[in-house]
Amino acid sequence: MDLDIKLKCHWHDFICENNMMCEKCKHQPADEDKPNGKNEALPINWETDFEDSVAPYCPSCCEMPYNLQRCVFCGQKFIQDERAKEWSKPPEIKYMDCFICGGKNTIEYTEARSNGHKHGKCNACGLIFME
Repeated sequence: MDLDIKLKCHWHDFICENNMMCEKCKHQPADEDKPNGKNEALPINWETDFEDSVAPYCPSCCEMPYNLQRCVFCGQKFIQDERAKEWSKPPEIKYMDCFICGGKNTIEYTEARSNGHKHGKCNACGLIFME
């Protein structure tokens, strides 16, 4: 079943053509032109949800910023705390056996820092998974 979801652009009055992947969208304004783009840097907020997942939130607009330097949505700059510095490092790549083709150490995956979910792909059969 193909879901045809149409969502409004965060910044403009038209339907998003980038699947709400705002971070690298050509339609977003320059960071300095966003509502908080000229404000002084603030400490990033870290919130824990009901499943003990930790995620960053912008202290100005309360959105998930999708960037640890400044918020994609409002342009707010962030002071880099220890957690932000740790999250900025590339995730460790791990390997495991494929549960479809049986290949040994053919699945290359990473674990999300926020909730421990595994995301990976088998280099032998092409299986893509999230656990």
